[in-house]
Amino acid sequence: MRKGFLLAGLLALGGCLEDAAPKPAAKADDGAMARVRTAAEERVRGVARDANTLRFRAVETYRQAMADTYAVCGQATVAGDAVYIPFVSVVSQRNGATEVEQFIGRSNIEATRVYVELVGRCFEGGGPVQRAGGTLVSAPTPPLPNGLPLLDQVQPEPPRASDLVTAAASAAPAAAGTVVMKQNGNLRASPGGGGAVLRVARTGTVMNIFGTAPGGWFQVGDAGPEGWVHSTVAARQSSGALASVQ
Repeated sequence: MRKGFLLAGLLALGGCLEDAAPKPAAKADDGAMARVRTAAEERVRGVARDANTLRFRAVETYRQAMADTYAVCGQATVAGDAVYIPFVSVVSQRNGATEVEQFIGRSNIEATRVYVELVGRCFEGGGPVQRAGGTLVSAPTPPLPNGLPLLDQVQPEPPRASDLVTAAASAAPAAAGTVVMKQNGNLRASPGGGGAVLRVARTGTVMNIFGTAPGGWFQVGDAGPEGWVHSTVAARQSSGALASVQ
């Protein structure tokens, strides 16, 4: 039950942070801070359902304990409606390159990570500390607060019909002919006679052919490839364009 309310709690927590008093600005170059925020917002825009209507609010940038690392924390309408989803972007600027690690609470699983990052990074000097030798030390995972209100969860965008057709076509391999078992024979995991025996196919069993291998081997099965049988125990009933396995 508690996990089921995690996303709702994160949304409520984001609202509380929006009302909180703004923290003093970090003593950092204003141009660098602006570039960091722009990089973070562009990454959020790239995953938004509708980038043209995307809106941000309560966005703050915090310099982290590790050098040249910033946390950009805020909320955005990534789902394409009026619901603002909390996000945390960890932006690193090293050797002239900008790297962004993005966390957005669009589901309960993602909300768990966003909550941890939000509590552990969204303040000046937050995030893990690098000790001598390069070891990163993070603060303990904070507990989930109790008594948070229940809000509607954000529903993921359903896949388009064309995507479903493409996925179905790629998931179902095409058969090219059939074989009938002339006698009881072993269905093996691989061709060549050395493959493990998966089961015994009984006399008269008809199976689809999905491929061939040198030496008279057929890759057979029902809805998809299941194993290999040899032509000495199985006779082809019809022919077609087979995918030969070398």
